[in-house]
Amino acid sequence: MIMAGRWTRIRLVTCGVVFGGLFLGVAKRAYNLQVLEAEHLRTMAEEQYLREIELPPRRGRILDRNGAELASTADVDSIYCNPRRFVNVGEAARRLAAVLGLDRRELEKKLSQKRFFAWVKRKVTPDEVTAVKSLNLPGVAFTREPRRFYPNRTLAATVMGHAGSDGRGLDGVEMALDRYLHGSSSSVQGVRDALGRDLFVEGMSDAPNGVGDDVVLTIDRYLTFVTERSVTAAAARHRAKAVIAIMMDPRSGEVLAMTSVPTYNPNDPGGAALEGARNRAITDAFEPGSTMKTFTVAAALEAGVVRADDRFDCMMGRMMVGKYAIHDTHPYGVMTVAEIFSHSSNIGVTKIARRLGREQLAEALANFGFGLPTQIGLPGERAGIIRPVAKWGDIGFANVAFGQGLTVTPLQMVSAVNAIAGGGVYRQPRIVARIVRRDGTVEVPEARADRRVMSERAARVMTGIMRGVTETGGTARQAAIDGYPVAGKTGTAQKVSNGRYDPDKWVSSFVGFAPADDPRIALMVIVDEPQGEHRGGAVAAPIFKEIAEQSLRYLHVPPSNEAVAGKAGNTGGKGTPAAVVATDLRSAAAAVSGADPGDHEAAAEVPPTDVPLEVSLNGEDDLDGEWDAVAGAEGPRAEGSVPASVVIPNFAGMSLAEAIRAARRNGVELAFDEMVSPASGVAIKQKPGPGLATRGALCRVAFGHRE
Repeated sequence: MIMAGRWTRIRLVTCGVVFGGLFLGVAKRAYNLQVLEAEHLRTMAEEQYLREIELPPRRGRILDRNGAELASTADVDSIYCNPRRFVNVGEAARRLAAVLGLDRRELEKKLSQKRFFAWVKRKVTPDEVTAVKSLNLPGVAFTREPRRFYPNRTLAATVMGHAGSDGRGLDGVEMALDRYLHGSSSSVQGVRDALGRDLFVEGMSDAPNGVGDDVVLTIDRYLTFVTERSVTAAAARHRAKAVIAIMMDPRSGEVLAMTSVPTYNPNDPGGAALEGARNRAITDAFEPGSTMKTFTVAAALEAGVVRADDRFDCMMGRMMVGKYAIHDTHPYGVMTVAEIFSHSSNIGVTKIARRLGREQLAEALANFGFGLPTQIGLPGERAGIIRPVAKWGDIGFANVAFGQGLTVTPLQMVSAVNAIAGGGVYRQPRIVARIVRRDGTVEVPEARADRRVMSERAARVMTGIMRGVTETGGTARQAAIDGYPVAGKTGTAQKVSNGRYDPDKWVSSFVGFAPADDPRIALMVIVDEPQGEHRGGAVAAPIFKEIAEQSLRYLHVPPSNEAVAGKAGNTGGKGTPAAVVATDLRSAAAAVSGADPGDHEAAAEVPPTDVPLEVSLNGEDDLDGEWDAVAGAEGPRAEGSVPASVVIPNFAGMSLAEAIRAARRNGVELAFDEMVSPASGVAIKQKPGPGLATRGALCRVAFGHRE
């Protein structure tokens, strides 16, 4: 009995110890699960039965420079359902697809997956909501989601890009500034069953989304509308592959309009890529053709190796460079730099470039921004291609000088011309004016500092040369605007196909600015592969005129005094080249002999002259003692080329245009001082004075401002 009682106690103690140990183990495990690992296990559990449905953010607005909305966000209805509540899934899918414009088979496949939640269609129209509600289908419900809207449809579409259904920017400004526009996302939670299927949660609650920042662009909605309307009409008129136009403000570098067609509606961007819609102003690079001559001549003027009245023999339209021949469209003889530019002579520009030198030309092109992206901040911008100087060779050097063998983007070209219009200062193109934060603070994106690429004097002389292009004898008289002097340059370049220039594919362009005497807009127009007529002066120049004319009126730019005076005294024609053409004595000689100033062959036959053009405007006749020698410097003329005697008019108070017309009517040749623009005032001195003069009379006129 004693032994039995002892073993009983031992068994009880042992069981107690074992159970006590087990209890401690369970307690410890419970402590670990309930305390130490509670958060981790809770998260794991929620991951198994909770499903987070993320709702897209409410993006900030995109505004034009005047605050007009280009892109905004509004709450719209989305339709979802519990497919398990449908009695007949096929019939429900058929009825829903019919009113929502969906594919019936795809919708039926989605609704047949035995899930408790499925989107039917997101971000629908009010009419679609009404139509679905009228079906009275069980398990169908509605929730509100933010949707991106572009109220102006195609306006500036290739610049702005668009946002996807997830609220992320996919192209253009929407993509480039997504970090500001995006806003903060929100979500709602649903429940999943043991098999991981989504359970239907009645009454999905709306979650407030954080609104993104507003972005204000430099572009003007109306100027963009004017530009887009013109290029769209031009694309249809010329059956072109694409048309591009960019407008900038020379005073600030701000982009006022940037458009290209084909375009698309960002509210429905599905077919944009197939239609070739993209921001071609930055994504497409072209051989510039003759528009590049602008910078060859500008670089030579800045370097001081040529003056506007320097003369070059253009060899009647054909010059050999090694085994290659360079041709001009028309056979020209000796011409001034101004004539070479206005008549777009390849040979003349090649000779100007040779005087400048390869290294200096390459440096000048880099200063004007070619070969490097402008860093405007939009996705897809290309840098263009300029080969290293060491690889140019003699013919390569000539090609670069007149715009072949290199590529540039339209934005690079208009930015470079903008520098000339801005008095020789290159201003980085800007399209983002400011960012307005949700708290009201304003952030202005930092831009590179302005840099001077040519002196103000050289830019002024280059402007005068460019004005000749749009006036009598120039290649782009169709770009001239009544009341506003226009400076610019045409370009007509063949496109390369399979390594060769294609005779049937052309790029026609015109780049310029207006008013030339106080530029408010710089504008580039490019027509890619026009059908039929392909000359830049006939294809792109009229588009420039149409856009610029309406834009100047919208900007309340008054007509220039010079243009008004010239129009008042005009008896016909398109006007006469301004400051630089005034130095062209050969054109005056052509006018005396009865030749049309626009007749390039007739002008080329007039012999050159070396008459100096200096004249004092300080009220003192510095050259009185030399006048007789100067007047006879040109030597005898062929008999019958000018009248036996001429009458020198009284030029006092006349504008430049009036003075040249009066001189032509009376058979008098004029000389001016190229250092003082005749366009800036009226005639205040002349030598000799009014009266009868012998044949070959040369009258020197000084221009200035009345006291």
